Formats: sequence, C-alpha cells, structure tokens
Amino acid sequence: MTKASPKKTKQTKRGAKASRSRVSGKQKRAKPPRAAKAVTRTKAPKQKAKAAGATKKPAGVPSRLRATAPTATLAKPSAKARVAAARAPKAAAKAVGATKKAADKLRATVPMATARLAKSVRASTTERVAAASAATGGRRVLGEITVPSGKLAIFDIGLMGYLPRPALEPAIVTASVPSDRALAVIGVPVGKGRFSDCWDHVAVVLGEGEVTASKKLGEAGVDFARLVLMDHAALDHWQHEDSLDGLADVMFWGRDEALLARVMNAKRFQDGSGWIDLPIAEAEAKADEVGRRKASNKWLLASDLRPHSHHFYALAASRKGSHGAGELELADTRMMLFFTSWGDGVFPIYLDLDGDRPIQIRIQLATAESNASMAAVNP
Repeated sequence: MTKASPKKTKQTKRGAKASRSRVSGKQKRAKPPRAAKAVTRTKAPKQKAKAAGATKKPAGVPSRLRATAPTATLAKPSAKARVAAARAPKAAAKAVGATKKAADKLRATVPMATARLAKSVRASTTERVAAASAATGGRRVLGEITVPSGKLAIFDIGLMGYLPRPALEPAIVTASVPSDRALAVIGVPVGKGRFSDCWDHVAVVLGEGEVTASKKLGEAGVDFARLVLMDHAALDHWQHEDSLDGLADVMFWGRDEALLARVMNAKRFQDGSGWIDLPIAEAEAKADEVGRRKASNKWLLASDLRPHSHHFYALAASRKGSHGAGELELADTRMMLFFTSWGDGVFPIYLDLDGDRPIQIRIQLATAESNASMAAVNP
C-alpha cells in the first residue's frame, strides 16, 4: 500500500481545516436574524424583578430622566448633617456680605487704577518723544519756517514733478499753526544702534511744555527721500521744473562714474560728476549724450538734469546744510526741505500736546517699518 508524501498530507489537512471553516461560516449565517431579540425578551423578566426590588426613585425626577437617574437609598440625616443645614443660611449671609465688601473695594480701586493707567500712558508718551534727546544730549536746530496763512503743509515735494495739483492734495498733511511768528524746526537723532545718526523725528515747535498726549494728523508717503515744511498757500507760486534763470546742471554718479567723466571731460563735484550753470538747451543735450553712452557701454550709473527751479534751490540748500536740511524763501514765506535719512517710506505725523496746549508737530521718522527697510538694504 503506497503512503502519501508528507507534503501532500499537510495540504490535505489544510484543505480539511478550510472546509470546516467554510462550513462553520455557513452555520453562523444560518442563524435566525432575530435571535438577539429573543434573548432580550428572555432577560426582560429578570430586569423587571431587579427593578421591583430596588428603592423607588424620588418623585421629583422628571419621567424623561428616570431611566438614567441613579438610585439611592433614602437614609435619615445624621446629627452632623442637620447642624450643617442649620448653619447654611448664616454662612450664605456671611458670604454675601463678603462679596459686597469685595465689590465696594473694587469700586473704590477702579478710579485709582484708571488714574494710574492714565499717568502711565502720559509718562510713556513723554518718554517716547524725549528718549532720543536724552540719548544724544539734546535737540538739533535745523532752522525756521514762516506760515503766514496759518496752514502748514507737509509732504514729499518730489511728487510735484509727477502728480498734478488735484491729485497731489490728498497726499499733503496739513495742520493749523501760529501765523504771526517764525517757527523753529528741530531734529532729534536716534542716538543708538546701527542707525544712530538717522532722525528719530523732526518737529515744528509750537510752544513749551511736557508732552502728555499725541493726536495723529496723518501719514506722509515719501518716494524721493525728502519732505518739505511750507505754507500751503505758497504752493501756488512753486515752480518745480521750470528754470528761474534759464540755466541748468547735469549730474551723474555710480560705479562707472569715473569712466564716463573721463570720456566726456566732466568735472567732479560733491554729489557726482557733470556740468553746472549750462543754458537749458545745452544741458538737455548733455543729458541725452550721457544716456546714450550709458546704454551703449552698459555702464552702471544714474544721471539727473537739474533746471534751476525752486526744487533745485531747495535741494541745494539741504545738501549744503550740516544736518541735511535747508531753507528757501518763497512768496514772502520761508520753507524748509529736509532729507528723511531713512530713504522712502510712510511716516506718521502727530500733534503733541501738553493737556490741551499744542507743543509741537512731530514727523516720526524712526518706525518699525523704516528700521526694517533700512536693515534690508544694509544687511
């Protein structure tokens, strides 16, 4: 009689096991689907019997909650519990009295806290405005302006060359100032850190006193790194590009400035190389030639045609000034142009007050945004 190989016998056992598993699965599926309910019905009498033997639930429990309300055996309160219940009203009254005292104390404390907060705000405002002065030893006088109309205008004068007057007006921040006297303009540098030489703020002085509050007047958007303080009425007399004497300058500067200066025989000046006091037609021809040579040689430099306009003379005065600020007489007024020292940006303008008295109009130049912009271009 031939014996089966072990391998075949294992396969036969596996087959038999799988067959039994399939049969078992069929038997499970063959159970009636309502068997679970039948079990529930058989257990119901026992559950009712347990419920009958349990202590009845309090009558105050709503019917919809009785199924889930916990059962508890009602016992006679102990002597200790009865004493605690008797003392409860007194304890509640005592708690109410303590709460009332706390509320009275809080009401008495709130005005004092408010006064301290107001004093703190005034102190912080004063410290913020005066911090840079304390760090550097004081203010720097930039000059004086006059505003006969009583309406001061603060804006980037460089925009006059690109925007018509109606479009420019919304960009001008105005303020009412004394019209019967000259107003000092001061600058306060940052005094510390990487940009210690930059202005913290520039201000028009209106009176004396301690700054206790500030009112925001607006924001000056700057695209040409400069601002002016001038009588708003004098804008009608401003000539931004037209030469007042028929002359103009041509300047260029940059990495390849020396190459172009040698080719075109230009002179070196404080702010670049070029030519000054040329007739307008000749100056325009020079500016065109500078542009052509720059493009053909791919030189890196910038150039500027500068007619002798009001803008030209205001810029010249600022460049000569020791603090980057200069004055200019215009239509029986005195105006000032100063460089922001932070380049372009948006700078808030405030009226600083001592109580109700105006102290100064402050152009805040050192801001989180101006610091970030300066750091980005000076890594």
